[in-house]
Amino acid sequence: MPKETRPRGIGVTISVSCFVPKPFTAFQWEKQDTFETLLEKQEHLRSCITDRRIRYTYHDAKVSSIEAIFARGDRKLCAALAEAVEQGFNLDAWDEFVDYDRWLAVLRTPGVDPAFYTTRGFGLDEILPWDFIDAGVTKEFLLRERKKAYEEKTTPSCAEQCSGCGANRLGGKTRWCK
Repeated sequence: MPKETRPRGIGVTISVSCFVPKPFTAFQWEKQDTFETLLEKQEHLRSCITDRRIRYTYHDAKVSSIEAIFARGDRKLCAALAEAVEQGFNLDAWDEFVDYDRWLAVLRTPGVDPAFYTTRGFGLDEILPWDFIDAGVTKEFLLRERKKAYEEKTTPSCAEQCSGCGANRLGGKTRWCK
């Protein structure tokens, strides 16, 4: 847009989140960057933005690390979670109330290694803590989607064609699912 026709005070907001590998996604096997690497990336992005009309916001890397631990956790986290409740931890409004160092201390109490859940990738043949849950989408489909992501290919939406994810086993019927 030419400068003379641009409205005054126009700005852009760039909002960035840290990658948190989540169950039942094509990236559930991936590892999260270390806390230090997340901070370096956030700082690098911030240093690249020199225009004051560009607002840069980002998700707290500490919160993302804790989120990844619980997103990928298993029964070993039960004791740590019980200890957190016992200590009166507040689990809502994380950004305002999370105390990263207290969480690390609570996790260490029963011997939980945060890196085991965050910065360690899972093997493609590894039994995952959530494998006993049937979310409808098959592991084979997620592995195909992971491969396609690495090949930078996309999957058409369900409205365009069935991709054979397996969700139709849950009883929902559409004209696109096989």
